[in-house]
Amino acid sequence: MNELLYNKKVMCPVCNREIEVTRVKTKACKVLSRDTDMCVHYENINVLFYDVWVCGNCGYAALQDKFEGLFTRDIKAIKDNIGISWVKRSFLGERDADKAIEAFKLALLTLKVRNAKSSEVAKVCLRIAWLYRFKKSPGEIKYLKFALDSYNHAYQNERFPLDKLDEITCMYIIAELFRRVGIFDEAIVWFSRIVASPEARSKPSLIDMARDQYQLAKDQLALADSN
Repeated sequence: MNELLYNKKVMCPVCNREIEVTRVKTKACKVLSRDTDMCVHYENINVLFYDVWVCGNCGYAALQDKFEGLFTRDIKAIKDNIGISWVKRSFLGERDADKAIEAFKLALLTLKVRNAKSSEVAKVCLRIAWLYRFKKSPGEIKYLKFALDSYNHAYQNERFPLDKLDEITCMYIIAELFRRVGIFDEAIVWFSRIVASPEARSKPSLIDMARDQYQLAKDQLALADSN
């Protein structure tokens, strides 16, 4: 196995069995760059590939920081809807983009059977889109749209912060996702709201990004209208 990875033993909260999961060593988490929708590119190893833990015994999957702490009703829903037809397989060791996508889609399935919050679904869908981006696959746009719909729903119906996501950053992500899926007029509206927001003044770098993307969205809209 890659020397930047290691295995760790944890308890699966669904089947109550000890399992092993693969993690990335802290020293490997060197950021190379960030895309305008917050997708991180790493220098040595793609940390995102390992962000979902999967129990090979029962099929339960979740982002590693959400793996524990399930309610009893969630455990039952996972057993009844996933575990009953699960074919045992391992997600240990090195992952490529395809294996990571499989793990993330299992996490998304888990969220759906739990009737999880839209903000949780959005977070996973956005990361699946990023994984498709690494593959240069058209699947990226499909999952950007899923993420956009869920973030929009969360913005309207959930209280902030959404996990660690504050309102202004959520607005920025929604705006940028509108731009990336080609709905430029909505992107312009959302970027404008950020720039005009007094609350955004505490995040000058985010305002600068919003201004840049606002202008880009305007240019893209003008180009689309001229064609």
